[in-house]
Amino acid sequence: MRNKTAVQGRSGTPFHRAALRVCCALAALLMIILSAAAETASGWEERLAAARKKYNEKTVNVYVRGQGKRQKGKINVCFYRAKKKYIVINIRESLQITDEAEMEAVLEVVAKHKYFSEEVYGSISFLKAQWIAHNLAYDMSTGSEEQQKLAAMIVGKSSKEIVRHAEELDLSPYSEIPEEELAVYELVEFLYCGNES
Repeated sequence: MRNKTAVQGRSGTPFHRAALRVCCALAALLMIILSAAAETASGWEERLAAARKKYNEKTVNVYVRGQGKRQKGKINVCFYRAKKKYIVINIRESLQITDEAEMEAVLEVVAKHKYFSEEVYGSISFLKAQWIAHNLAYDMSTGSEEQQKLAAMIVGKSSKEIVRHAEELDLSPYSEIPEEELAVYELVEFLYCGNES
């Protein structure tokens, strides 16, 4: 008779794949943290003030699909209905913004829109954590072969699929985010976004 524990933990089972993804996600998050420069609160406030001058109501176009349209030369943020179930926030030029202060400034503009609700989408800090993870997944999927393999292992898709889906950032309602992803975003928020306050 086979050992039940050995069978349950063998490579390829959903449990093992999930555990492997979590371990890989933690390794990737550790890379984020190590690459993040330690910064004083005053240094963060200066960066955020500069970001707010760059990204504000004049430079960020927030609209609802069918009630507005993209504008050249601006960061375009569109609220749209996905699968006729819930409203997603799409940030078209998300990959152009890699600075966390600039991400926060854009998200502050989005949070002022009448369709936005923190109860539905989470805090600006949580949304920024999704953006950071999104950009990291894209960078890893277009990076070295090792980075591509790690990204594929974390996300559970090929690097080509990740690149295709990561060209724009979609922020779903908190309740629609799968538990595995939610855990990663919350960890990024806790470990990375906490450095700024």
